[in-house]
Amino acid sequence: MNADKSRFVHSFRAALAFMALVAAGEVAQVDVRVRQTPGGPRIFVDGKAVAPRFYYGSPPCLGPISLVEKREFVVPFRPDADTDAGRIAIDGYDDDEPMWFSAPFIEDRTTWTTNALPCAGEERTRHFVRDGLRFRKGHYYHFHVTHRAARFRTYFRHEVSYAAADGAKRVLPLPYGDTLCDTARMAADAGVDFVTFSPDTSWGWENWWAPDGEKTDYAPLDRQCDALVAANPKVLFVPRVSANAPAWMLERDPSLKMKFDKGFTIGMSSVSARPYRKAACEAVERLARHLSAKYPRNFAGLQVTGQNSAEWFYMLSQTSDLSGYDVHTRDAFRKWLAARGDKDAATAEVPSPEERKAVRPDRRWDPVKDRRVIGFGRFRQEEMASFLCELGAAVKRGSSGKSLAFFFYGYTWELGAARAGAAETGHFFVDWLLRHGRGVIDGLSSPISYTDRTWPGSAPVMSAAETIMRGGILWFCEDDMRTHHEDIRSWPIGDYTGKGFINDSPWITRNTFLRNSALWVLRGYGDWWMDLFGHGWFRDAEIWNIRRELAPIDREMLGRKRPYSPEIAVVADEESLMGNGWDSPGIAWPFLQRRGFDTCGAPCGQYLLSDILDNPPPAKLVFIVYARGLTPERRAKLEALKRRTDMQVVEVVSPQELTASAIAARAKAAGAHLYAPPGKAVVCAAEGYVLVQAREEGALPLDFGQPGTVTDALTGKAVGEGPVVNVDFRLGETRLFRTAPALSAK
Repeated sequence: MNADKSRFVHSFRAALAFMALVAAGEVAQVDVRVRQTPGGPRIFVDGKAVAPRFYYGSPPCLGPISLVEKREFVVPFRPDADTDAGRIAIDGYDDDEPMWFSAPFIEDRTTWTTNALPCAGEERTRHFVRDGLRFRKGHYYHFHVTHRAARFRTYFRHEVSYAAADGAKRVLPLPYGDTLCDTARMAADAGVDFVTFSPDTSWGWENWWAPDGEKTDYAPLDRQCDALVAANPKVLFVPRVSANAPAWMLERDPSLKMKFDKGFTIGMSSVSARPYRKAACEAVERLARHLSAKYPRNFAGLQVTGQNSAEWFYMLSQTSDLSGYDVHTRDAFRKWLAARGDKDAATAEVPSPEERKAVRPDRRWDPVKDRRVIGFGRFRQEEMASFLCELGAAVKRGSSGKSLAFFFYGYTWELGAARAGAAETGHFFVDWLLRHGRGVIDGLSSPISYTDRTWPGSAPVMSAAETIMRGGILWFCEDDMRTHHEDIRSWPIGDYTGKGFINDSPWITRNTFLRNSALWVLRGYGDWWMDLFGHGWFRDAEIWNIRRELAPIDREMLGRKRPYSPEIAVVADEESLMGNGWDSPGIAWPFLQRRGFDTCGAPCGQYLLSDILDNPPPAKLVFIVYARGLTPERRAKLEALKRRTDMQVVEVVSPQELTASAIAARAKAAGAHLYAPPGKAVVCAAEGYVLVQAREEGALPLDFGQPGTVTDALTGKAVGEGPVVNVDFRLGETRLFRTAPALSAK
């Protein structure tokens, strides 16, 4: 018997033996949970702290999203036979709204030729079809079409097929292969066993739970779990599942649908509909119980998604359409008012569109005139945050408290300037959630901010991540920036944006993900590299070397005795942002930019005002970027903070105060240490490590703040003698330095 066959037989027998133990109930369930430590929240697996590094994947899919503006949609395919009977079809949405299509063509990326398809101007239809197309076996094609819709829509259907010789239709799959399991193996080789995934789309497993009295079919998820276990027997998987109501539920009871001010409904459940909330929590609990029983050593938790782009802000809340006009929202609002002693609660209505779209001179709600609008905004924050707590509790019940529950939530900086006001999004109850969600929610997360994805960028954080970590909940960054392995050039998501830049360089990939990953290690965050739509962005062993190189530092950071505590604290106030009304982006957005802080030359952290007023961090400079209309009690606390002699508190009154140079000047005056000149680099530092990504070519003077040898933290080679070392950089090059002994040596 050859060696490969011997290993296979051994693995197969071991798997059978393990399955027998599982069936007999003799395998202990793995215990995965987040605990607060002196160094910040940590994931513990069977009592041992582990690095919170994940890989996210899904089966290959596309992102068919329509906007009012035109955008290009690209479908890659590779025929398995020659044919002159090829067919491309796009079916619109399940309602009467059409789409507009124009400029279709097929690009043969094997011969680098194009074939324009007939189309007279913009074609208005729900079914865009082109037949009789010539495909050649083995050639690699891209089908391009420009499209738009009457409003923001997600998920239209598309298909590339041909008529086979026997007359049967042959549908061509996307030409990527099993990127999820292929990459999971590479992740495991690099020491990353956590995998979060969806078995269908990138938004989370959808339409998965069955009606009452019927048995839910878990097979699609189980098949993917089985494949992951086969790829890595030690895998710790966290499926991404959608808690949006299945289509059957909305068909049975259309009142559950979200309803908007213009009268239309969408196929999305209202967060305030109690029958839906109850059903969702019960389904999540059953799923967690099923996975705990079937995969006791591999099931590590659930990432539960919902609402707009699976990120738990109210659907369409970044548009001019206002939701909340379904009867369930009205009824829940009445109960919320009654609990607060409102005498008109029994007959109260959701504020009218005219009230919610009233434009005030300063774009802020009037505490008297707009009392009901303000109350409705707070009610909707609590509705969203409390639902997440209920879903988290369902995960915990279903897993006997031994599995993780985490959610997208808390985009204080990113959503603080929504057109209709921050309160329309539902993301501005982080302080409440930290008080009510600890113990049932392990992690909150967001993508890297979309505000600075130009090259080289700065990887801004969307949330008050340091406050969330101080509250005992682990912050995760979803790193969905594309690598050089994506060949759809018009890809709209996860890309570097601005000036038409496309990442087609392994060097750019390395320096981007080294910067991002090192940032999260130093700040103590969790993260996952996201293969958005399963195109194989991380199916590359060289990319996984980044994880290998950072692993020793990651392990050291598990033993740190204090959380990430930078000398500059950047602070925003949820209450103030919720006070902004209709058409207020121009009021808040200039104050919510982060590039100046990320490139000021010193490390920074992001906090909520409620947090620092009650428990000030050990910062030398506190930059309060947005605080308006504070109550007398909160104003008094802030003024007391300003009188402290061990920190300088700055209330920003002008966006000009938020440039890298202005921030650096304040930092220097406050005694904070600057590692690099302002505007020249992205900098982060913690526990004797200093991360630097250069924003220009040439020698960069780095001030490490102490004498002694500075070494390259990844190679161990000496770089120079501190405190100041001139280091040559390429534009965008990322370096990690060590200025002190490793934690384990202290």
